[in-house]
Amino acid sequence: MTDTPPMGPVCARCPRLLGSSCCEVKPGEHLATLTRSDVERIAEHTGLSPRRFVTEEYLTEEDAAGYEARRPLYRGYFRRGPVRLTLFARAGACVFHERGQGCGLPPEVRPLACRLYPFERWPDGSWSVQMGRYGDLEQARAAGDACLAVEEAGGMEEVWAAFNTTPETVEALGARLAEESRRHGRG
Repeated sequence: MTDTPPMGPVCARCPRLLGSSCCEVKPGEHLATLTRSDVERIAEHTGLSPRRFVTEEYLTEEDAAGYEARRPLYRGYFRRGPVRLTLFARAGACVFHERGQGCGLPPEVRPLACRLYPFERWPDGSWSVQMGRYGDLEQARAAGDACLAVEEAGGMEEVWAAFNTTPETVEALGARLAEESRRHGRG
């Protein structure tokens, strides 16, 4: 199975049609959750100190438990404490985001959460997408948390196709994220 991240031509069109991309956040929002393996991979590739691209988000024990309960790929992530590592945002976007071009990191270096986005494994084991569907591009643009592939697709098969991926590829990335999350929590 390939470890190529889900992405496709739809990603390049998203900022133009919806006004922003998944690499851009509003004030108070956080970017992708990082594992220690993600941090090591990015630091090795870029030569940057983690403090240049990592933000620590402190959660309550209750919030950390809820995070893991809602996101089974992150079970064990908070074993060492309720601190979530996320990508650093600069000027409202991921520090690695290159406006008009997307992620400046090669696919194999990107955080696993980014490689999986917008797909998410639910507590029942099924795969779906992380955001809802508005059914109207104007409403999606106004809401600010939409995905163009989800808006344009008639079902999950079309979402998989829009990202040039398969359920098997996403499953393999999910298994890797689950393993990295367990290792993250062990330290």
